[in-house]
Amino acid sequence: MTGVPSRSQSMNLPRSAVEGVCWPAVPSSSDATLLAVLHQLEQSQWWSRDRLEAMQMRQLEPLLAHAARTAPFYKGRLRTLGSIRPGGLTMDHVRALPLLTRVDIQEAGDGLLSRAIPKQHGKTATISTSGSTGRPVTVHTTQVTNLFFRALNLRYHLWHGRDFSAKAASILRPHGPIVEGRQLNWVPGHASGPMVQFDVTCPLSDQLDWLLREEPDYLLTYPGNLRSLIEQAVKAGRRPQRLAQIATMGEIVDASLRELCRQAWGVKLTDAYSSQEAGMIALQAPEGDHYLIQAENVVVEVIDASGNPTPPGAIGRVVVSDLHNFAMPLIRYEIGDYAEVGLPSPCGRGLGVLTRILGRSRNMLRLPDGSQVWPAFSTAMSEALPSLRQAQLIQRSRDRVSAVMVVARPLTADEEAAARTIVGRAVRQGLAVDLEYVAEIPRSASGKFEEVRCEIQP
Repeated sequence: MTGVPSRSQSMNLPRSAVEGVCWPAVPSSSDATLLAVLHQLEQSQWWSRDRLEAMQMRQLEPLLAHAARTAPFYKGRLRTLGSIRPGGLTMDHVRALPLLTRVDIQEAGDGLLSRAIPKQHGKTATISTSGSTGRPVTVHTTQVTNLFFRALNLRYHLWHGRDFSAKAASILRPHGPIVEGRQLNWVPGHASGPMVQFDVTCPLSDQLDWLLREEPDYLLTYPGNLRSLIEQAVKAGRRPQRLAQIATMGEIVDASLRELCRQAWGVKLTDAYSSQEAGMIALQAPEGDHYLIQAENVVVEVIDASGNPTPPGAIGRVVVSDLHNFAMPLIRYEIGDYAEVGLPSPCGRGLGVLTRILGRSRNMLRLPDGSQVWPAFSTAMSEALPSLRQAQLIQRSRDRVSAVMVVARPLTADEEAAARTIVGRAVRQGLAVDLEYVAEIPRSASGKFEEVRCEIQP
């Protein structure tokens, strides 16, 4: 037959919910809702920043009223908003509200939960963070918050031109048992190629064997694991042949890792900044390495030590307000991350820009003069130390830092001197450097790896 599309072409069609009708596809009610939200997102990304902020305030106003009325924690906290006329909410009003901290969430307990969630928001679900700071946070969400997560995830795929018929693979911490050979659908609302999964806690050699055996088009993993995986592959003289793009999440991505992906495997790295508490926060732009704030989902503030907005080029604390969580409103939640504000995106989108995501305060070393630093050391260490398999900086006192290393063989005296010099430069010579050797550097409960960890109190 002529004119019949190939399987790969037809796989790009939306999934049809009506038996026997594959084109034009007839979506289910949930898929139709998702696509309707996506259609709006395709337009709103091009709005001006002022228009986006005005719509954020329009959405935030009923959420604040709902929180004050139905969540005990907020009844007194939001009292100052009672005098604002309808439609008069501004960012100045929002910035005057107190910050919500992790400790607040932990101590408030059920007081943060709404006593009257609108029925249209659907069933609720519970999410707990990994508790990497020592105390996990539990957040309640709804089907509506999940809808926006799915829509923004679909935007992410479209921004970066992903082929929905392709094969994807993830190497992450699994939420449940991984069934060998099980293939999942990886694009919501669409028929898509398979998604195969592997446990990030397995040895790197096993991960590499599995990746080369599966030969996916896309790979999703944590940045720290990706760096180690590529370095392992380069040393073994092996590489995936079909890989078209790598996506990362959950950890810090720096320029050296992006370059490593290009040089070693010839692929682009794209990164997403999200949290279990607030969903999608910022996504890497379609053009460039900067991040575009997902203004339709969250209000993001980056503030300095005095609580004032930071200008472009400055680093500050990230504060988010979820616009759609009516089960457990998170209003001005200080998520614990630091980021650098950027200038407007050259692509013309009005979404706010973050140039870099710098990570948590626990990932900053504290120097004796009181300043803090995010040290970049991994690339230089890997180049200087051929036997290095993994490294982590841990600060346990105010004047010293430990370089904890996994090595294939003992380092020579010259190599140890080189390691101390590299770490010393990374910490601006402000800390004495100790070397420690271990058989394995454990991951956090979430399966992530922190290259830098500060264990001293501010």
